[in-house]
Amino acid sequence: MLVLVAVTIAAVAALMLRRPASEELPATDPPELSYVTTAHQYGVVGYRDPFGAVSPDGTRLAYTEGRFIRVVPIGGGAPVTLAAGEGQIRYLAWVNDWTIIAEDPTKFARWWWYDLTSSRRRMWGHQLDGQLRQLTGDITKRGAALLFSSAGAELVRLSGDEVTSTEIEGRPSWPAIRPTDDVVGCIINLRLSVPCGSAPLELEPTRDVYGPITFAADGSTVYFSSPNERGMVELWSADPAMRRSRRLSNFSRDAYAPSAASNGTVVFKTQTYRTHLADIAFTGGPTRQLTTFQSETPSYHPSNPLIAFTYGTWRRVIDDAKYPDIAQEIGVVDVSQQVPADKPSQVLENSDSEDQAMTWSPNGQWIAFHSHKEMSDDVWLRRTDGNGPDKRLTFLGRGAEVGWPRWSPDGKTILLNGARKRDGASVLYTIGVNQDTGDTTSELREIEVTGATGEMGHAEWMPGSGSLIATLKEGPGRHAIILAPASGGGGGPLAPASGGGGGPLAPASGGGGEPDRGAGERASIVHRFESEHDFAGLGVSPNGRFVAFAAPAPDGFFQIFVKAADANTPPVQLTTDRSNKTQPAFSPDGSRIAFTVWSYTAAFWSFAAR
Repeated sequence: MLVLVAVTIAAVAALMLRRPASEELPATDPPELSYVTTAHQYGVVGYRDPFGAVSPDGTRLAYTEGRFIRVVPIGGGAPVTLAAGEGQIRYLAWVNDWTIIAEDPTKFARWWWYDLTSSRRRMWGHQLDGQLRQLTGDITKRGAALLFSSAGAELVRLSGDEVTSTEIEGRPSWPAIRPTDDVVGCIINLRLSVPCGSAPLELEPTRDVYGPITFAADGSTVYFSSPNERGMVELWSADPAMRRSRRLSNFSRDAYAPSAASNGTVVFKTQTYRTHLADIAFTGGPTRQLTTFQSETPSYHPSNPLIAFTYGTWRRVIDDAKYPDIAQEIGVVDVSQQVPADKPSQVLENSDSEDQAMTWSPNGQWIAFHSHKEMSDDVWLRRTDGNGPDKRLTFLGRGAEVGWPRWSPDGKTILLNGARKRDGASVLYTIGVNQDTGDTTSELREIEVTGATGEMGHAEWMPGSGSLIATLKEGPGRHAIILAPASGGGGGPLAPASGGGGGPLAPASGGGGEPDRGAGERASIVHRFESEHDFAGLGVSPNGRFVAFAAPAPDGFFQIFVKAADANTPPVQLTTDRSNKTQPAFSPDGSRIAFTVWSYTAAFWSFAAR
């Protein structure tokens, strides 16, 4: 099957320095920057940077925040929010000064028109809709894309429904249209190629080039990003005729994704991405910082005072372009020692791929984790001591987006969520694993939760290993926490959780577990809430009486809430400091809840091209 990738305005790029760090050139005669706005992303795992593009006339910036497109004047002012999408909008482009196209894959269409004064509408009714990934230019007049297939790459020109193509040698990416003559430039093997497919330009100083790229209005300059001495990328420009390049920025994080307007305005973004681990007593009080470095997705050892987590400088431009070799590893901190820790006390997994979201077996001898090793997107198993090779447990395949595995309390089964092959829907699975030997005892099996309409998210085991508690995305911005038997729910719609009255939360370490739910018992709703954070996870207390989750609070931040799992009582907000939280996890004794603290923004800057 052909896969069409039009590459011009996305936030994915990567590069390798050819010069030693000591020879890094300073920004010469840098442009005077003006701040435009800051876009806020709605989570960490499963998200990429907010994307933005300047309007053709240079008066407005369109940018994304989750499933929303906002349009703000370049000179300052309040943003206007366009019709909401159904999922994350990662790419958009201006067709003209009043029309935007954006990618939002749904069961109805992938690409959508957005009129600044009306609702959105689908773009195509034929196969192009499913093949296109990113677009450049006015597709009714002069659009461009790249088409990749087993036969190689082609540069595709689009004009409405008319499609023409030319074969391209090498590894092309990020096409961009030069306004003065409609020539399409691109990147081939980390070099500029103008026109796309011609011999790559050797710039002075020599730079590896990654996109998105864009041409200035007069066609004399092309803008791109390239790495600095710290391994982050900076904004650069080049004169293709003179083959000269120069650095334009000097930021602590990535500066990239330029777009240009007809009046000479250039807009780009800088990324700020910070995470660390913290925890709080179940009874409330101040939060305690556990790590000072980039870390997320905490999980507890079943008996030792250890917390495992994902760590690394991931989601840089360079990492995304090297996918699946992303700087995400799995480490451990000992919370009985002095905290916050400035580095992992132990590294459990460090492969040439994304590794994250691990769980210990109840006997502590094995870990199961999410990894992209060997071009997979699956759950893997390894011995805690590292003796012996890693073993792949699931075979959902590349792009399946397997979630965070969890080992059952009885040590016999691993629970996970992942994409169902026949339709891509996120569902729950179980697979039998012997925690003494690591042998698989039963095949991967889907848990059919009858009556639960939507995408199944992260799930945790309840005591006894016969039932589970899980997140369910019922629709855009609408979520539920459900209880269900591990063998699948009965017929009929979801029912409210049973149980008695109100009252304050009791200690989580108290007695009385949640009873096992048999195959005939239908799933029930614990809580419904609205949130734009789609992958926040949840935690359950050791006795099964309480569930912790992340949701927006009145202060505008995502906070940790706790609710009784079997009673119709309102949730209690546990954290109050003004920072975003996600991925809560209960300690084995139920006395504390660990979570990820995060900040994920993209600041947009403009300058006048010279």
